[in-house]
Amino acid sequence: MNSGLGSAFLGDRAHHMSIRGHPSFHAAHVTSPPTSPPPRPATIDPITSLNLRIKWIEALVLGLKGAPESKSVEASSSRDLFHRAEEIQAKLNDALETNESCRKFIKNYNQYAHLLSPTAAISPVGSSEIPTYDTMPDQEFETLLAELEPDIRAADRDLREIDALDSKGVSAAGKLPEHEALKARLQALEVASQQDLDMYERIEARISSTLQSYASHVTIMSELFVSWNDLLAEAEDRVEQLEKAKEESGLVFFEE
Repeated sequence: MNSGLGSAFLGDRAHHMSIRGHPSFHAAHVTSPPTSPPPRPATIDPITSLNLRIKWIEALVLGLKGAPESKSVEASSSRDLFHRAEEIQAKLNDALETNESCRKFIKNYNQYAHLLSPTAAISPVGSSEIPTYDTMPDQEFETLLAELEPDIRAADRDLREIDALDSKGVSAAGKLPEHEALKARLQALEVASQQDLDMYERIEARISSTLQSYASHVTIMSELFVSWNDLLAEAEDRVEQLEKAKEESGLVFFEE
């Protein structure tokens, strides 16, 4: 046994040939090369995807901005993600307060998620086809029609009013040069109207002065009537006293 082991380690040719002729040797060594695994699709980190979404919303709300002038400006403008999200939320709330349609749209965000999610943020290798009304589910399409019904009815009503005005010739489309001949008449009417306004102002001033004079006269007459009433009352009292004195003096004369 030791000679066999020694011959194997020392390179015994017969021993090596016997080992190579064994079936297990061919099964272990004569195999096909391993196949490479299929390439995995490219993915985006969740933080990167969130940053892309935030930048996309910033571009919609604030508009696109130019590149920074220097790295120092870029470093100073970079702030915490939480604070930036709060600022964007506040600006979105301010925009939604003044826009009823946009507020309804954001309220039903889940129904329009395919319109608000950029393709790059979902999958960089995904399809870039934009969903259309033909591919929209029936429930979402009915919801969209129900929300657009007031706007459609208002637009139809406005179009009917425009058609009615056009049929009456109110709009006078294409007849603007014909109004040039009426400018002189319009200017004369403006001058006459201004003169009438001046005259009305003078008349109003005279009427106001007359009313004030009338009010002062009425006050004076009221005071005179009160004075005359007092004088007449005093005169009546005096006459009554004199008559009583006269009657008393006559009775005394007859008694004597």
